[in-house]
Amino acid sequence: MMSEFSNKVKELMIRDNISQKELAKLSGISESSISRYLSGALQPRMDILAKISKVFNVTASYLLGEEENPFIPSDAFDETMCVVTRNKSKLSDAQKAELIKVLFGGK
Repeated sequence: MMSEFSNKVKELMIRDNISQKELAKLSGISESSISRYLSGALQPRMDILAKISKVFNVTASYLLGEEENPFIPSDAFDETMCVVTRNKSKLSDAQKAELIKVLFGGK
């Protein structure tokens, strides 16, 4: 899963001609963290997936290799529900808690 994430992000960086430093600035994620995500040393939390997907205007599902279409559907709520439903058994309790925070704007 993470190698798929790394590959997708690297492809998008090439597509959009964005460096790691620029991705860090655009996403609000530290450059060292971006490097660790791209190397696979660190797994992105749900909020990190959301930030990176927003920079490239793609879905988190696309970044995780779960779907071929990179474009965000018109109804973000339906997309979110599909992602949650497909992955509920794969998510740890911490990831579920993080997803709830992202969805409901908590910190």
